[in-house]
Amino acid sequence: MKKKFLIYIAVLSLSLTGCKYMDIVPDDTPSMRDAFKNESTAEGFLYTCYSYIPRYNDARSNFSWIMSNETAASYHWGSQYFTFLQIQQSQYNADNPVLDIWQNCYSGIRQCYLFLENVDKTKAVTISTEELEAKKKIWRAEAKFLIAYYHYVLLQNYGPVVVVDKLIPTDGTGEDFFKSRRPYDECVTFIAQKFDEASIDLPNTIVNNGDLGRVTKIAALSLKSRMFLYAASPLFNGNADYANFKNVDGTPLIAQAYDKEKWKRALDESKKAIDQAEAAGYRLYEYTKSTVTDPFKKAILNTRWQMVDPWNSELIWGYAGYREDNNAQFSFQALAVPRGWRSGNPVGGVGATLDAVELFYSKNGLPTDQDATYDYSNRFAIAPGDSTIKFHRNREPRFYAYIGFDRGEYEINDQTRILKLRAGELNGTTLTNGVPNLNIDHLYTGYAIKKGINPSTNVATNAFSVTAYPFPISRLGELYLNFAEAYANYYGTLDATALGYLNKIRSRAGIPALEISYGGLPSGKNLIDAIHRERLIEFMFEGHSLYDRKRWKTAVEDYAADRQGMKGLTSVGKTAADFYKPITLSGRPLIFEAKQYLVPINVNFIKINPNLVQNPGW
Repeated sequence: MKKKFLIYIAVLSLSLTGCKYMDIVPDDTPSMRDAFKNESTAEGFLYTCYSYIPRYNDARSNFSWIMSNETAASYHWGSQYFTFLQIQQSQYNADNPVLDIWQNCYSGIRQCYLFLENVDKTKAVTISTEELEAKKKIWRAEAKFLIAYYHYVLLQNYGPVVVVDKLIPTDGTGEDFFKSRRPYDECVTFIAQKFDEASIDLPNTIVNNGDLGRVTKIAALSLKSRMFLYAASPLFNGNADYANFKNVDGTPLIAQAYDKEKWKRALDESKKAIDQAEAAGYRLYEYTKSTVTDPFKKAILNTRWQMVDPWNSELIWGYAGYREDNNAQFSFQALAVPRGWRSGNPVGGVGATLDAVELFYSKNGLPTDQDATYDYSNRFAIAPGDSTIKFHRNREPRFYAYIGFDRGEYEINDQTRILKLRAGELNGTTLTNGVPNLNIDHLYTGYAIKKGINPSTNVATNAFSVTAYPFPISRLGELYLNFAEAYANYYGTLDATALGYLNKIRSRAGIPALEISYGGLPSGKNLIDAIHRERLIEFMFEGHSLYDRKRWKTAVEDYAADRQGMKGLTSVGKTAADFYKPITLSGRPLIFEAKQYLVPINVNFIKINPNLVQNPGW
């Protein structure tokens, strides 16, 4: 029977409402026996284990996509309606964590253990016993992967977590029920072991289209690579700021001695993941929808389509619940596509900041303020005969693939349109009696987001229909940059292999190799900074930026300039002279303090569990 995995998880929130037994009933009740009575119901239960995956493309519930200074929202949007604004503006605490994923992840873990405890009761009805046993082997591996994954998501957000290594009875008592947090490195070891257990029986790739979004061995290896990279990074590797971060019994939760070998472990795990991914057929995405001979244009198309071309060769694991948010009011595309082409959705309420625009290289593959051939000091001036500022010219292809700018091209509705973002114009804010209106949905930053917007999305006068795609949780390009970063931190340089991986990313993006752009391979901090910048550019708008700046322990410094407001152009400017003035965006600060490196645990869980300690500063 053809599985309907993508559709199933898209409607799961509704089906779970009537299936509460899946979370709480003991395994000897009739309801639980019904859940595992045959191969179809058992697999349906497994699908519920996937339902706790965060909705990566939902602007109201996602905990990573638009939390950094890459984006800013319309001036009049209130933080009471948008969780990402509360995160950006530090309007959360232990009493109200805003995005409280602690319980959701542990519910997912429990669901997986319930599955593992009961799956052997399943009897074959429409298939042979042998076929069922083969399925069970993969199902168990999927459940183990998800146990590791939910622990990993907790680790990524909260740091040291409570490790759940078995099904805990709902009527449990004592330390089995009221567990304490485990030291960060022990959490990493447990999660890695779970991923390894799962990998034994997981497939390398998904071949049945009905199963797209289910987990694979390569996905497990990819997340391990990222986890070990985090573990080697300054936030968790000898961070003296956490010297007093201890359990009730005095157990330190963050090791205080810097361990260089953690970078070697991250390096080895990344190489293993790369080798097995490439052997399984994963490759960096290349645009092939039409023949393009211009290398610069081809690089733009490579990076414009990389994220939105569904289930392409680079995507290792994607969020398969994307269909659920096809035309939702708070989906990625509904919020980001510029206003003006029709009334209502899309609203054009989230735009790229000037901070994001600054990151992109010149066409020579250098930061614009380091490229001697780039007129950086006059970047906000318009050259004679041109229609837009110099800062929008002679940039790298990813700039044109990721960012929409005034008088620049924007691909939508399978056509190319020219953005007109000044006040009173089609895509800009409206005028009331000739006065620009800040209190409507518009691109307050003066820039649009192109990355993550499928060029085939239909935006016409009387229609808005999203061309959906899976949001990337993990892709091959990340593994290449993981390896390069780990190598540079361990050896202090890059060998041919590490440099080759980094330059694969740059080559696909249409810029010169690192050593060519810089006139030789950078060294020391300059090399690390170059690798960090490459990562920030490559994964812009994919939910990596905030986490990377946290693990590098640079977020406080990086976001200090945004406390009074992030940066943009003057969206109320009616003329070119007024519009292209860089400003601090009133009402759109990004406030980040040291305590925010780790998310607070809801105080209610602290009150319930006497062995659970809060994160520092909360």
